[in-house]
Amino acid sequence: MFKIQKPKDLASTNLKALIYGPSGKGKTYLAGSVENALVLDLEKGSASVKNKDLDVIAIENAGMFKEVLKWVKESQEASKYETIVIDSLTRYGEMLFVALSMLYPDKKDSMKLWGDFDVVSRQRLEDILSINKNIIITALEEQVSDGGILIKHPMYKANKFKMMIPSYFDFVGHLVSDNDGKRILISEPTSDAVGKNRLIDFGIPTIINEDDELYNFQKIINKV
Repeated sequence: MFKIQKPKDLASTNLKALIYGPSGKGKTYLAGSVENALVLDLEKGSASVKNKDLDVIAIENAGMFKEVLKWVKESQEASKYETIVIDSLTRYGEMLFVALSMLYPDKKDSMKLWGDFDVVSRQRLEDILSINKNIIITALEEQVSDGGILIKHPMYKANKFKMMIPSYFDFVGHLVSDNDGKRILISEPTSDAVGKNRLIDFGIPTIINEDDELYNFQKIINKV
């Protein structure tokens, strides 16, 4: 039997955000500008988060990541966290590729490898987004050809899947620098990069400069 609901009943106050950009730009620092959060550290770079008091779980491989996500979703101990930071989606893809390469070592099985890679990637993202908490994920950037035009996207190995990644999030911010080296978080699509911002009605602008008050994800969460 199905259930009929109103849009207001389906609305979620949890933020699902993705920050992507070049290596060393400050993605982890910005993602870690939150409180009462748990960092799932796949990059071994959690020392660079802004809030040094955050709890961290160092993720060693793709299997461990799956188990930790299950624990976050189901355990009473994890219920105390309001936000989960995942650093990074790109690194998870590398871990998954390594695991599947061991399962399918022969080149003749490459189609099976990539088929499983795509399926598991989608399953894992669904696992992440089904967690009833704020989710902030980082990723590296890469250029992808879209109709002959190179567009920056979050970096991930599965080509078709990576093109869909932004559609799953409320906020997709591209972290760049201006001519003076100041960081800028851009969440609107540009001629050379993807972006997304469903938070405009909450007063979250599409361009946030490093010196702005909202260059802080806890303040963005508080407004939303």
